[in-house]
Amino acid sequence: PLSVGCGVSRRMGRLWIETLASSLCQSPLPPERGEVSTVKEILMNLLYLSDVFCPWCYGFGSVMRRILAECPDLPVRVLGGDLMDEPLTLSEMKEEHPSIREFFARLEATTGQPVDTFLGILDGAGSGGPDWRMCSPEIGLALAALKTLAPGHDVDQLEAFQRAFYGEGRDVLDPAVQRDIALRWGVDPVVFDAACADRAVRERAEREAVEAADIMGEFRLYPALYLEKDGGRELLTRGYAPYETVRARLDAALAGEREGFAEGAACGLDGKCCG
Repeated sequence: PLSVGCGVSRRMGRLWIETLASSLCQSPLPPERGEVSTVKEILMNLLYLSDVFCPWCYGFGSVMRRILAECPDLPVRVLGGDLMDEPLTLSEMKEEHPSIREFFARLEATTGQPVDTFLGILDGAGSGGPDWRMCSPEIGLALAALKTLAPGHDVDQLEAFQRAFYGEGRDVLDPAVQRDIALRWGVDPVVFDAACADRAVRERAEREAVEAADIMGEFRLYPALYLEKDGGRELLTRGYAPYETVRARLDAALAGEREGFAEGAACGLDGKCCG
């Protein structure tokens, strides 16, 4: 629970924390008259652990967009994952998961995120169509380059790659596709290529992957959302969860309540997805 300082009653401290929560995130109800924002009195942010090749992370994109739209004053930090720490082709994924089509149908029904175009690519992989590779370290380098060149858009940049892969059916490990995505933030293709080859950018990508792994510990499941506050870190959800569940956990955490975290469908380190 958040310390409210000396000489402040428990009830007054509770009201102060509730004011903080309401000032960070818009509520369906109008704020009380005379409410004072205290956003700058405490440093806090969301921490989002995700992976471009994680289908449930792609599905979670609409939840994240809504949360951030309602909480515009709450910063978010994104760390890429290592779901596909070794390259895996689409045809290999089909061989390992014979019911993969049923999985993606369930994902679309659960999250509302379209996958039809991707499924067309998947059907043709290994049968005359393109057989794309998935590799988290490689896409992590592209994300680190884009975050370095166009900072402050971590979630949008992550989702641009996820949407390109699962929503639009594009090979996101293709340098031409990566340059096209980078152009959305005004990044020149030559500059982007140079950043991808830069040692400092590569080291940043590696540090972020290690940090994400250290935070997750033995439970290496994506997506995962945390609230970082007062030097601490509280897990809000591990795996896909609907907006209402995530928002309730966030509101509780902002108010200093510990209600545990939500668990849902997730993708693990071995590349397998459950739920």
